[in-house]
Amino acid sequence: MQLNMGLTVNADDTVDGQLLLTAQKSVLTARNKNIPLAFAELRQNIPALPAGEETLYQDDTFYGSQISYRKAPLAGFDTESVKLVRDGDLYRFTLPLDPKKYGGKVAEQNPQNQQAFLKLMSFEISVTFPGRVIDSNGTVNGRSVSWKVDPNQEKPAELRAVAEAPPRPSTSPAAAEKDDGGFPWLLVVGGVLLLLVLAAVGVLLVRRRHPAAPAAPGPTPPPGPPAGAPGPG
Repeated sequence: MQLNMGLTVNADDTVDGQLLLTAQKSVLTARNKNIPLAFAELRQNIPALPAGEETLYQDDTFYGSQISYRKAPLAGFDTESVKLVRDGDLYRFTLPLDPKKYGGKVAEQNPQNQQAFLKLMSFEISVTFPGRVIDSNGTVNGRSVSWKVDPNQEKPAELRAVAEAPPRPSTSPAAAEKDDGGFPWLLVVGGVLLLLVLAAVGVLLVRRRHPAAPAAPGPTPPPGPPAGAPGPG
């Protein structure tokens, strides 16, 4: 069987990518003329894989299952076959290649076949992290680590990588008050300014509708003497 996997770890502790588990059709038909049934029987020798959206995969040579991951929670990748976990400020990836985890059904018939089953498998794995890779036993290219283990080749005990993880959002009281419970001063000031503007507009409208009354006239002065009249005395 062949296990091909490409995963991308996101900074929010989710995972995108695909996993492809296949077997050669010629091997499957030698076991059972019904290829889907033969694959299902052979898959029982593989430890549990991370759950995702699973679809059928086949071409002229291979038949198997393709599992897709879209923003899958990191917690779903702590399985028997793949362990991708966050440990504080680090991401740790391991893929154990323990014969006891592979070939379980084969071992029921002959324990020696368990080792042979794993030796015949091939693995092509790639994991990309959001942070710097600080340790691995694979090939590092930037923030990605890859492994290629061919069939009929002695397998390492595990595939492993460690990378830096971005800091989680702060949960301090000050940050929480700022982000969630802080007093909305900006909204209050904006509201007060709006009320002042509305009040000023209201005063202007009232003055236009009710103009001020004209001032009352003062007392009329007495008429002066006629022109040409002699003055007193």
